[in-house]
Amino acid sequence: MNKIINFSEVNPLTLKENKFIKSEVNKVINKKNFILGNEVSVFEKNFAKLSKVKFAVGCGSGTDALILSLMCLNLKKDDEVIVPGMTYISTGLSVILNNNKLVLADIDPDTGLISIDKVKEKITKKTKVIIPVNLYGQKVDLGKLRKVVGKKINIIEDSAQSHFAFRKGKKNQTNIALSSCYSFYPAKNLGAYGDGGLVTTNSRSIYNKLRALRNLGSIKKYEHFLLGMNSRLDTIQAVILNYKLKSILALNNRRRKVANYYDKELCKIKEIKLTKTDEGSSRHLYIIRTEMRDKLLKYLSSKKISCIMHYPYSLNKLKAFERKIKKVKLENSEKWARECISLPIHPNISINEIKKVVKEIKNFFITSK
Repeated sequence: MNKIINFSEVNPLTLKENKFIKSEVNKVINKKNFILGNEVSVFEKNFAKLSKVKFAVGCGSGTDALILSLMCLNLKKDDEVIVPGMTYISTGLSVILNNNKLVLADIDPDTGLISIDKVKEKITKKTKVIIPVNLYGQKVDLGKLRKVVGKKINIIEDSAQSHFAFRKGKKNQTNIALSSCYSFYPAKNLGAYGDGGLVTTNSRSIYNKLRALRNLGSIKKYEHFLLGMNSRLDTIQAVILNYKLKSILALNNRRRKVANYYDKELCKIKEIKLTKTDEGSSRHLYIIRTEMRDKLLKYLSSKKISCIMHYPYSLNKLKAFERKIKKVKLENSEKWARECISLPIHPNISINEIKKVVKEIKNFFITSK
């Protein structure tokens, strides 16, 4: 019986690594310091150091990381925030939940990242923030974006899929964005054993605000000087994530090798469009596009190859946003949603599994002619 090729592998750890993590978690349980224990601070400092930024603040989720970043800016109801049309709902939802005006910009047809030219068309006097999304693990060129939006508009980077990604040949761009927002959802490159998130920043004032906002507006117990929320990265998750930091760069490199093999083999199929990707991408997801997407998905499923769509919608088509945004046509985002398919990719996928995925995709298009 053929083995199923899984789309991803949640927490790809060895038995030895799992054993060590469990022992560290038991230490936290024994100390009973579950909320904002010292381990949270240790993880924040280590994450910031590896990211080459000054500060990091853990929180409850990637969605909360975005909301907290927006809350730091004291935006008004009519202030506009520009978001790409192709992204997970959280990017747009954070704007709406912060009671701001969501404005959608179309994506680049080759990379899937926000189109900087389209951003330029969307800017008005009310534009206060741009949230570029490092979709699938690929970093947006923040230097180019900053030149277009000017100095007054804040940039909040949605890095939920791009832990420790970089732009090849570009200097460190950590000072361009006001903050970068991360998710530790279990299936991420750096995943927790539950929900978790984090914000990095080089601004001490933003750092101090974030620390209070995530903890009900308080840094010192019973002293509440801001209207905050309850969004703390718990101590147990911090222990797990801090240990996994040791291997994240190596695991990202394994993903790049898988993606490079796919690139080399699938570029030969004319019915497929590959996603143009910079070498520094964390390769969280591997996306191809084809007009025969639904048939290909069904075929691969019959061959026990698990694939997903990221994402089968563009934000302008979400029912939840109907009354919150202006009706707008986003040609590239909508086309991407109709054609995208995410292939299996994770650090422990075997070469035989990768070869089978490629072989079956090739067989599908040969038999479809």
